[in-house]
Amino acid sequence: MALSLGTAQAEYTLNLMKGVTKVSNDVYDLHMLILWICVFIGVGVFGTMFYSIYYHRKSKGHKAAQFHENTTVEIIWTIIPTLILVGMAIPATKTLMELDDVQSSDMSIKVTGWQWKWEYEYIDNGVHFFSSLDEASNKARQMHSGIDPRTVPHYLLNVDKPLVIPTKKKIRFLFTAADVLHSWWVPDLGWKKDAIPGFINEAWTSVDKPGTYRGQCTELCGKDHGFMPIVVIAMEQPDYDAWVKKTKEDAQKGPDLADQSRDELVSKGAGLYAKNCSTCHLPDGKGVPGAFPALTGSAVVKGDIKAQANLIINGKGGMPAFGKMLKADELAQIVTYTRNALGNSVGDDIQPKAIQELLPNKTAPAAKAEAKAVAPEKVEPVADMAKEELVALGKTVYESNCASCHQPEGQGMAPMFPALKDSSVVKGDINAQVNLMLNGKAMMPAFGHSLSAKDFAAVVTFTRNSLGNSVNDLIQPSAIQKLQAALPPAEDDE
Repeated sequence: MALSLGTAQAEYTLNLMKGVTKVSNDVYDLHMLILWICVFIGVGVFGTMFYSIYYHRKSKGHKAAQFHENTTVEIIWTIIPTLILVGMAIPATKTLMELDDVQSSDMSIKVTGWQWKWEYEYIDNGVHFFSSLDEASNKARQMHSGIDPRTVPHYLLNVDKPLVIPTKKKIRFLFTAADVLHSWWVPDLGWKKDAIPGFINEAWTSVDKPGTYRGQCTELCGKDHGFMPIVVIAMEQPDYDAWVKKTKEDAQKGPDLADQSRDELVSKGAGLYAKNCSTCHLPDGKGVPGAFPALTGSAVVKGDIKAQANLIINGKGGMPAFGKMLKADELAQIVTYTRNALGNSVGDDIQPKAIQELLPNKTAPAAKAEAKAVAPEKVEPVADMAKEELVALGKTVYESNCASCHQPEGQGMAPMFPALKDSSVVKGDINAQVNLMLNGKAMMPAFGHSLSAKDFAAVVTFTRNSLGNSVNDLIQPSAIQKLQAALPPAEDDE
């Protein structure tokens, strides 16, 4: 029988899936063990009960025995359930301990939930990207789109950028959230973990065979909860290494800072708006009254273009900081689109170069690539700055690079990320702190290769004179510049 378009469709199964990892198979085996124990108990208890009811019924002349206590019966129905519970607890505890054993992992990936996308940061190699619902599903899900969802491959279970992992490696995941509660769930891996703002959850996996595995957010996280899927692709090590190399090369290209015509900015901005903004502000820009403001006729959109750009870059309230997610050229296209579409006709535009100047961390991949092309002897020394200037700049750099782990107030996330407030490192020798940040340690990347000398000096000075600390010292960009010049090249710089 054909289903109507309005009928909800799902894959019905009678049991858990086995999955593709050892952990998922162990969970399945535990489930089956407990299930059969329960079946055995149920058959025994209800079989005895129904036998007694039928063969000892009153119509056969049976009379209920009159007794109050029986020590033997009391001992039996205490010991047998205890033995059953112990027999269930041993394999259950073993499986739970296996699920939580993240030790001796080969690599770590930090997963951050956003409304409504996932952010992935490969701690060990520096790969970093956002993963959103794919364009085909996003178009089909819109009201009155006219697209039959059944014609879209993997409808609502596909993304623009999947998480790629190597096979036969133990991979540790660190879960947190930037706004509200999310939950990362890929059934084939055998577990799910909540992503909680201000808290770190851990899990691990190891996939033996290449394949594509799909999942979803399983925590009600807002109006578009159903539209933030997860796709994990497991690759053989050589294929994974090639993917990492290509991903880094693409990231090094950075934004296209060339000037674009207004029509070109608007045209490209339409697609970016549909992917990143229409969820809240709606495809026609009318917004959701009381929740998400309209962009049509908006005083912000029709006002100062740089003020609007800064709002989009840094976020406000429920709106995320898109400066962390999109490149300068993409931000310029969205800003220009909103001002010249959606019922607005301001008639102006902003170029990618102007957006790049507004970004909190200007050390973009393209800027780093350009710096590398300059011979060391041609690098101009940076000027010294007052402590107040360093602290002010450092606050911005800290929010962009450090706050997600050490938290905005420096309180950290025990036990994964130490607090900077009252930290012995921050309040100790400034050169020791600088060396730690230059070279990185454990999950902290080597910021000596990712921050400019000015930004690096600023964030060091900020941590020592803010976040509840008052060491009252500083380090100048010129000192950092000399230390950076002596650093060996990073792996992606070679």
